[in-house]
Amino acid sequence: MTLSKIYHLYFQLTSLFHKLLLQQIYMIYNFSYRDREIIQLINDTLGKPFGAIERFKMKGIGSPRFILESASEDVISRLPSDESLVKISIELRPKGIIVHFKKFTEHYTWIIPYYKLTVYNSETLSIYGEATFMKISQKTIKKPHRKFIGKLLDLKAEFSKKYINI
Repeated sequence: MTLSKIYHLYFQLTSLFHKLLLQQIYMIYNFSYRDREIIQLINDTLGKPFGAIERFKMKGIGSPRFILESASEDVISRLPSDESLVKISIELRPKGIIVHFKKFTEHYTWIIPYYKLTVYNSETLSIYGEATFMKISQKTIKKPHRKFIGKLLDLKAEFSKKYINI
């Protein structure tokens, strides 16, 4: 092998490693094409989707669309560069949530386990997963949105009860 081929291989491997490392840190995945490995990772991290009976009892597991006001740099880098409105939706899972958003034809999912999830309700509704965040304008939040956020917080509290050490 020539030295240039070794350098080329080295840069490919470091680029791949960097990409995988960032995905593990931020847990944001391009889900435009169904990838079995990503589906397996999501199921391992957040649990399999709720079954039909559980969904019916919960009166749905998907949120109404929220309008994104601001976000952290790792989310912004995946958003459209124009000033268009970005709509997000949230899916409930047994051990966490999936936040869905799109950039043109690319579909992204941000997975947040309940133990990393923090929700702040102030001037904006803020959803944090470690250092990554999304902020939603309070002006656009209506009664169905508030019901969903209540359901999400109830599931997070129920999940947290299982792990309290007394």
